Amino acid sequence: MQRQSFLAREDPLDALCHHFNVRPTPHHGGIIGTTFDMQVIRDAHMPTHVLAATQPDQSPASPPLMLPIDATLFARGFPIELNIPPTPPGTIAPIPRTVGDSQALVVNLPVVQISVPHVSSLPLLLLYGLGLEIETNLLAWSLLPVNVVEEFPNAAAMALILSRNRDDRFERIYRHNQGIWKNILAMGLHDTRILELVQTAWNVTAEARRIRQRSRQ
Repeated sequence: MQRQSFLAREDPLDALCHHFNVRPTPHHGGIIGTTFDMQVIRDAHMPTHVLAATQPDQSPASPPLMLPIDATLFARGFPIELNIPPTPPGTIAPIPRTVGDSQALVVNLPVVQISVPHVSSLPLLLLYGLGLEIETNLLAWSLLPVNVVEEFPNAAAMALILSRNRDDRFERIYRHNQGIWKNILAMGLHDTRILELVQTAWNVTAEARRIRQRSRQ
């Protein structure tokens, strides 16, 4: 049965959490513990772990981004090995529990720390690397403006149109696409179709920057 897509109407972090029936739950800084509570939307398919994602150039005081995953899906999607501590015999999968007077549902997840080149693009990469989202058009539109994607496969035309974006928007696209490509280089990705799509988007973005630089000389 095909999974429901959430990326069409939610940002990547919300969509990733939605697939695992949890809410985006911020880490409030300080020591990263061995487990972390995430708020539960409904008692259904739960994540097995939560990634505490950081990047090398962030401030030590900046909290990690907490990203739910399924360890089996991660192993299928990415060749990088996570530093997951072995579970004692008889350990059961995470189960939601109620807490406080509000009886809110939370799930306590083992934490796996990971450092990547670009944290903010990691939720989008996880959505496709874990196989939670499969629609490639949604991925393309998450990387490039629609009017740029419409010119595919004419890479030269794509780069030219992208180069005409406002400075602030272009820099945002450039940083994001550079970041997700660096994440793939660091983590690997088994799905060559997704890898090639992101590589194309990055190549177009890099060429658009060269066009912009030449026009200012």
